[in-house]
Amino acid sequence: MTQPRLLVIQHNLDDGLNELGAPLAAAGLYMGVRDTWLTPAAPHAVEEYDGVLSLGGTASAADEAGRPELASERQLLSRALERGLPILGLCFGAQILARAAGGSVRVADRCEVGWCPIALEPAARDDALLEGLPDAVTVFQYHYDTVDLPTAARVLARNGDMVEAYRVGPNAWGLQFHLEVNAGQVYGWLGTYADDMVTAGVDLDHLREVTATYGPVYRDLTWKVGAAFARSVVAHHSQGPS
Repeated sequence: MTQPRLLVIQHNLDDGLNELGAPLAAAGLYMGVRDTWLTPAAPHAVEEYDGVLSLGGTASAADEAGRPELASERQLLSRALERGLPILGLCFGAQILARAAGGSVRVADRCEVGWCPIALEPAARDDALLEGLPDAVTVFQYHYDTVDLPTAARVLARNGDMVEAYRVGPNAWGLQFHLEVNAGQVYGWLGTYADDMVTAGVDLDHLREVTATYGPVYRDLTWKVGAAFARSVVAHHSQGPS
């Protein structure tokens, strides 16, 4: 039997799989990475994959004007939803997944940048991706937009009135936070986006301190959720062609 195939959609050179790559590789997944800056179209049809992972990005998922790669990805995710493929969207990926499912994206009333607390909804307790997590967790955020979900979506986590995690159907998840980051990634973004973070009200020294102490805990969260998503991809592969 061939390996389960996961399409990984990367939108920026400084936001790759990072820590999330390890649990996915440990599950035996073949990962085909598509960088939309270089190749707007997917290297293979979505039917050739067992799952899709869409990472973060600096673009707005609501703005397809002059960005053919965004329309292409939204259409790809729509086809993946129709076929019942496991999907995981992170930050920008969660926003474009919401649009593919019939929802919308807009500028949020407040930005979330840095380590932020989120509260899991009761629906997360028996969710295949988030079950077993504590009722409140701290996650890394970096976004200015938010989603308005289609009626069929189930909210799994919030921060106040902000949707932080949701599921569409049995196995398509959007996480507004950056599950993939590790301490090295955060420090790298501090070097690149420090001015933007300060404008957003971030205390850079406090961010460094929290990253140093919380990084190992977040790694465990990444591995737990990443392994759960990998299991859904493996399960889909075992079912054979749909």
